Amino acid sequence: MALDDLTDIAFFVSLVDAGSITAASRRLSVSSAAVSRRLAKIEERLGIGLIIRNTRHFHLSDSGQIYYDGGLKIVEENERLESEVIQSDQSLKGSLSIGAPLELGRHKLAPFIASFFEKHPQLQLNLAVASEGSYDFDDYLDIIIRLGLPDSNGAIVTKIATTVKVLCASPEYIEKNGEPLTLEDLQKHTCLCLRRYKSMEVINQWVLENETTSHVVSVQPALSSNNAEIVHDWALSGEGIAYKLYSDAYESLRNGNLIRILPQYKGESVPLYAVLPSRNHIKKSVRLLLEELKIYIKNTVEFYQ
Repeated sequence: MALDDLTDIAFFVSLVDAGSITAASRRLSVSSAAVSRRLAKIEERLGIGLIIRNTRHFHLSDSGQIYYDGGLKIVEENERLESEVIQSDQSLKGSLSIGAPLELGRHKLAPFIASFFEKHPQLQLNLAVASEGSYDFDDYLDIIIRLGLPDSNGAIVTKIATTVKVLCASPEYIEKNGEPLTLEDLQKHTCLCLRRYKSMEVINQWVLENETTSHVVSVQPALSSNNAEIVHDWALSGEGIAYKLYSDAYESLRNGNLIRILPQYKGESVPLYAVLPSRNHIKKSVRLLLEELKIYIKNTVEFYQ
């Protein structure tokens, strides 16, 4: 559709809405003769009369009604689009509360949220960190970043990334106790385990697989906690071997404070999700934060994709 066609449509809708050529001339700030000439050119271009008029009556022909009805939709859509573009350029305001697991929230999300605030300084951002599963939307959170699918029904879930678990220990532990060379060797070592937040069930069934086989290794925890950061600190201080999320252990592995154990094996895959309470009430700030968070994790946070 040519640009002139669009302006003709907008002109014709304004003319019909005005109710007469005289009224349209006042609305458009042009002469009645100019309005009549513009209308005549449109009808000539289309090859059909759009308005039936005489000295006392002004009404649409059948074709004119079709042209008006379709044109009105185009004009309204154009106005909606322009309004959306204008609003998209306005600063985000209000508040946004995010819930996240303690270790992920502290080490990965906190820097991201700080940078997001720098872009949107009029937006009040709140980060609530807690043990996995110990918060919900009754806590007035707008979005929850969590590992694994939620138990609640009706929530809107968006997958952000996927990581895996890996075995790791400190150089001091390996120097003192030796390095496991087989999965069976894990039974002889001190193992550090997580416990589920509410049930306190120990997670001591470690799934490990290589390119050809998958194994479930049962270990006896010497130390255990329902807090992943505590388990991480125990591993750093040389207390034992931990079964950690690669995304959480990455920095310690990179700087040598932890060493990957049995690197030919990787643990179970763990997806990272964003959970929203309802699709009908998703804030603009939530949508934008999610878009930028996906890019941030892909580019700066070490996940196995």
